[in-house]
Amino acid sequence: MSLFPMFVNLEGKNVLVVGGGNVAARKIEKLLPFKPKITVVAKKIKRDEIKKLAEKHNITLIERQFLFTDIDRKDMVIVAVDDVDLQREVYNYCVRRRIPVNCVDSPDYCTFIFPALVIKDELVIGISTSGTVPGLSAKIREKIENCLPENIEDVLKKLKQIRESMPKGEERQKKILEIINKLL
Repeated sequence: MSLFPMFVNLEGKNVLVVGGGNVAARKIEKLLPFKPKITVVAKKIKRDEIKKLAEKHNITLIERQFLFTDIDRKDMVIVAVDDVDLQREVYNYCVRRRIPVNCVDSPDYCTFIFPALVIKDELVIGISTSGTVPGLSAKIREKIENCLPENIEDVLKKLKQIRESMPKGEERQKKILEIINKLL
């Protein structure tokens, strides 16, 4: 199954992360640049890194057994636990409520997947193998990062200024392409 790549505005959205280990920490780190309101529920927050991220980024930490009511008023759910039965139950619960859900390492229990990401200011590139071979996505991400010009953030800012300063139309597009070809 191929997945359609869709970029979603998560700023201010309520995201639940179930789990407090290494995988949960990685998912939280991937989410942070997009400024959601994150709540983590886990029997035990095993990673000090999660506690540090919570302090720095105002993440809500709840150390107790997950409850299905934790999903109430959430816009997205990430399940980062090894309990496949719990993953399946959370997946079914979220699907019935039309809440996007990702159960880590269980593509059958995901309505979306986390792509490998290249983030350079507002330039965001997502790479996916539709969840089949995440290691390949990660390797391709490395290659793309190494190919990007070091000044890509500056190029993006300059092009954004031009785009905002000129009226829509062929002239604006021509000017932007001219600069892209010159700078890249």
